[in-house]
Amino acid sequence: MSKERVFPMNLPKQLRAVRVYSFTSCLRLTDAVWVALLAARGFTLAQIGLAEAVFHLTSLLCEVPSGVAADLLGRRLNLAVSAVFEIFSDVTMAFSPNLAAVCAAMALKALACTMISGTLEALTYDSLKTAGRENEYLQADAKISVLQKLATALGSLASLLSDVLQFAGFYLANATICFCSLLAVLTLQEPLVTEAQAARQQSPFADIAARLRVHITDSAAVLRTTPLAVRLITADAIISLPSYLTTMFVQQRLVTLGWDASWLFVSPLLASAAAMVCTALARRLHPGKLRPLYRLCALVCGGGVLLAGAGPAWGCLVGPMLVQASLSVWFLHAMQRFNDAIPSDRRATLISVDNMAYSVLMIPASPLIGLIADVTGLAGAGLCALGGLVLLSALALPRRK
Repeated sequence: MSKERVFPMNLPKQLRAVRVYSFTSCLRLTDAVWVALLAARGFTLAQIGLAEAVFHLTSLLCEVPSGVAADLLGRRLNLAVSAVFEIFSDVTMAFSPNLAAVCAAMALKALACTMISGTLEALTYDSLKTAGRENEYLQADAKISVLQKLATALGSLASLLSDVLQFAGFYLANATICFCSLLAVLTLQEPLVTEAQAARQQSPFADIAARLRVHITDSAAVLRTTPLAVRLITADAIISLPSYLTTMFVQQRLVTLGWDASWLFVSPLLASAAAMVCTALARRLHPGKLRPLYRLCALVCGGGVLLAGAGPAWGCLVGPMLVQASLSVWFLHAMQRFNDAIPSDRRATLISVDNMAYSVLMIPASPLIGLIADVTGLAGAGLCALGGLVLLSALALPRRK
């Protein structure tokens, strides 16, 4: 492990830049309607689930390598490249003639997302560490999370434009916003808290093969010697499953219940609002142990998924609110504990391992839930199965002696 050494920066300016980037990178016009947009073009739920599985397969393959790249080459560079890939993804999707092109666009989007995940958290935590203020990460992360959810909520309003933008218009508008994210990245500064990071800043590709071998060995050693990190990775993967799948399949369920596509923004908008409120409230919580917190959050999350899958139209609104509210509380505290437990030089890599575990579960889960919906003819059947799984994880959690 590299010796820690503080290289100060203008922290207030850095945190402002992080917040601007966080907002623009989450302002996506298609996230609330992409399933409905593809379904309107004739794709089945199973095909859409397959495209989502391609997304998570790409995430699985690229998650950890992208984290390694962030640690070895620089977090700021990773975020810039991510914005470029996202632009390519949106342009590809805008002009996609078939399922293969849709899957290619999803793969590019996944690659962009993997380069953000782990990288942004590491950049934020280490920026605070340059000022010896890493104990303020929970507060800083909460503010960033609220901005991200606000951007998501605003993006969901784009469904009101479904009569104006059409399919290609949504994705080309997304590409324009991604370019703004790229401009925001350029205002960031690379945080340096170890001598190795300072040396990397001068020559990012120097001795890259040797550094890569040491990096992989040391990262594996951290996981072997830090049981808390492994437990958090497992818990995060399980409770995260409903996060996107609920949003994804509620879209089609609302359509089958008679909702017009222009009103699909209501569910993600309310879910984002619930997440913002609970994130703000969760900052005031100080749980001594995470085990009881996980049990409570998993029970609320699983119940929300069941409500979204089996309830009437109002259940499709309240269910996702419960899901996102519980996830906001859990991840705010889980990520603080996770960051405290791992070293700066391996931070982006190990957070990427955490995200990779989620992708491992999502690869079979996404098409399976879509298949259950197609076979039963009920858009919410797969969600009911997913909700039962999350509830089981809470009820089966052993009490620690």
